[in-house]
Amino acid sequence: MNVPRCSSCGGMLRPHVVWFGEPLPRPELETAIEASRKCQMFFSIGTSGVVQPAAALAYAAHNRGAVVIEINAEATPLTPKADYFFQGRSGEILPELVRTVWNL
Repeated sequence: MNVPRCSSCGGMLRPHVVWFGEPLPRPELETAIEASRKCQMFFSIGTSGVVQPAAALAYAAHNRGAVVIEINAEATPLTPKADYFFQGRSGEILPELVRTVWNL
């Protein structure tokens, strides 16, 4: 596999992601926290719910009265706080959830 290289320095290009152990960019984190505090519904999908600071977003939403929906293969520390917990694969649950809601 050929990894793309920077045309200026020759270094390997990387995707626009945050790897484990790296800090989240402050502006994006602040935007996510604010959105979590203002949302009416928060989906937590396919996460252990323990990696901070991202794990705190669901609690921020819950504490401000948002409906919290968790979709995960197994229960997490968030599960007792979630209004709805759907256990299973997100690739199976989400399409069924969309079909169900769309048919209301």
